[in-house]
Amino acid sequence: MGISCVQAEDVYKWVDSNGVTHYGDNPQNSNKKATMVNVQTPKLGNVSVQSSSSTSYTPQRPPVRADFGNQNLNYNISISSPSNGEEIRANNGTIVVSANVTPKPQGNYAIRVFIDNSLYASSSNTQRVEVEGVPRGEHTIMVKLQTQDGKIIASEPINVVVLRVVAKN
Repeated sequence: MGISCVQAEDVYKWVDSNGVTHYGDNPQNSNKKATMVNVQTPKLGNVSVQSSSSTSYTPQRPPVRADFGNQNLNYNISISSPSNGEEIRANNGTIVVSANVTPKPQGNYAIRVFIDNSLYASSSNTQRVEVEGVPRGEHTIMVKLQTQDGKIIASEPINVVVLRVVAKN
């Protein structure tokens, strides 16, 4: 398909009764002072446009990885509360364990609290876990993070002492 460029033939310039300059391809009949302006336009010749059978173009997107964002993250998890060596007064046997996870996991994740190597409690999408039924005495606490993609990271263990009131007869 070819498109040919049309050159302008004659261009006229005139000033109206208000002093405004105008340009056009026909001189104004009411104004006899129009002058012809010599306009030079380049001759472009014919421009060819290729047609294809497709009427629209959709650019291809780069492939998106299904595991984007999870594969190369290195998580760190630690226990922020209670502190190592702390004595905890828990008459009902309930303690709160808070974990610090960096970077914050994307999507769903779970924090699991292990006391003396036994799973005591778990929570989803929060870094604070309430643990019930902790007996009095000295215990080792460790938390583990399980990310949405199955990665498990464990904290360094800490030692605590749980103090509970005992009623004597």
